[in-house]
Amino acid sequence: MEEVLRHYYASPRNPIGADGDFYTAPDLDPIFGRLLAKQFEQMAEGLESFTLVELGAGKGLLARDILSHRRFPYMILERSPGMRRRQEELLKEFDVTWVDELPRGITGCIFSNEFFDVLPVHRVVRRDGALKEIYLTEDFQEVEGELQEAIDAPLAEGRIADINLEARKWIRRIAESLDRGYHLAIDYGYLREEFYAQPRGTLMCYWQHQAVENPYVRIGEQDITAHVNFSDLMEEGAAAGLETLRFSSQMDYLTGFGILEEMEKLATSGDALSMQRLLKMKKLILPGSMGERFKVLVQWKK
Repeated sequence: MEEVLRHYYASPRNPIGADGDFYTAPDLDPIFGRLLAKQFEQMAEGLESFTLVELGAGKGLLARDILSHRRFPYMILERSPGMRRRQEELLKEFDVTWVDELPRGITGCIFSNEFFDVLPVHRVVRRDGALKEIYLTEDFQEVEGELQEAIDAPLAEGRIADINLEARKWIRRIAESLDRGYHLAIDYGYLREEFYAQPRGTLMCYWQHQAVENPYVRIGEQDITAHVNFSDLMEEGAAAGLETLRFSSQMDYLTGFGILEEMEKLATSGDALSMQRLLKMKKLILPGSMGERFKVLVQWKK
């Protein structure tokens, strides 16, 4: 999965947006970044300094919208050279630093929007009471074998789960990077009980904005993703010194920062552009769209 995604994001074709395979919240409207900027302004109160570190910045739209609202010191950790080139072009008017590793001693917030869902996962299944890992042959046939690493998953017999051990490592890195401040993650996923209730796991692909269940077609040409187990992030974070302050739906989170008031202004304007923006903003909060599927996790390190 890691190799396939590296090839996918290195492609000259931009995978994100209307001409790609999927869109993210910043593709819909700048309000997403502006509301996050309001959150960061609140977080910065009482801290002697405040630096933002974004993990996996996509096309750079979110960074642009945040920095257009307020010029925070800003770092981006981007693993894809292709995406980094796009970010550098879009953000050339802003003071942004790109880093290859999380720096130590950060006071501020390390945050991400759809970062954890594209980390490589281990697919496991319970057979005869024991956990087995699902591997691939050279011709992309699934076979089951012994676990590569120690994995403890409360799976029912015959059920599959996609275990993100990399997410646990990243949470520990984030905690080590922060001297004082916050971690904020926006992604789609579940808490433990619902996560393990999915009979076939959560691995999915997206191609030209269509969901594809088969990950073994158009290899390297379609997005591969898996839902986040937020219980893992909370528990691993707690062990590393991160206290969970909030876990909510994206709908509740954005509503709390004033998106409904912004939508009301657009509705009363009545012009065509305002109506177009209003329709896109609804996707950010409607339960059947991104509002309930996406969750927001906020953690704090004293």
